[in-house]
Amino acid sequence: MTLLQVNNVTKRFGGLVANHEVSFQVGQDEVVGLIGPNGAGKTTLFNCIAGFHQLTSGSVIFDGEDITALSDFQVARLGLARTFQIFQASGDLKVVENVMVGSFMRTSSRGAARQVALEVMEFLGIADTAGEMMTELPVAAQKRVALATALASDPKLLLLDEVGAGLNHSEIDGLIELLQRIHGERGVALLLTEHVLEMVMKLSHRVIVLESGRKIAEGEPAAVVKDPEVVRAYLGDHYVKRQKENGDA
Repeated sequence: MTLLQVNNVTKRFGGLVANHEVSFQVGQDEVVGLIGPNGAGKTTLFNCIAGFHQLTSGSVIFDGEDITALSDFQVARLGLARTFQIFQASGDLKVVENVMVGSFMRTSSRGAARQVALEVMEFLGIADTAGEMMTELPVAAQKRVALATALASDPKLLLLDEVGAGLNHSEIDGLIELLQRIHGERGVALLLTEHVLEMVMKLSHRVIVLESGRKIAEGEPAAVVKDPEVVRAYLGDHYVKRQKENGDA
């Protein structure tokens, strides 16, 4: 069943076209990767889907409802949550209080919000940091707090914006396992944009590729990364030409 449907989404900032007629779907049981070089329009597309930017044209349907004109708060209340490249946590709050911000999307009770936050933190393996301040945590733990805050809102779909950035190889492996658990055990669909291709390859059922705001490829991860147009977008025409000359493409 289709959970998210993006229809010909275009977003312009003055004369700059950040996204141009981008269309794709995400099923309720899918993990979909969104990749592309810097400046491809990935984060802008996330912002359009999540209600942070109003579309220039096109539409976004989530769980059967047209959310094109809704605000980010209204979209989140429907079950679509997102993380950011830089987690904007409050330095004045303890970790559990930061996670409770997500819980308050579903309840106005402080006690209930705290209970949900602690349960999610236990699931993500960061319950022991509940009383600490965000500034006391290493980057990998801060990433998990960001995930916990989003997960505490009880989403049906999580948009993950470069959650692997700044992590070492071991931390990446742990994050991949964690995201697989979020998808498998909690039934949350995932749409992730990521420069760590190892994560995309291991997690995604399908991969969508953007370049200069346009979708240039879509398909299974192993096939997409071999697509000459995708290789060209990442590595340039000279690389593709050299591969052909060497008989590798």
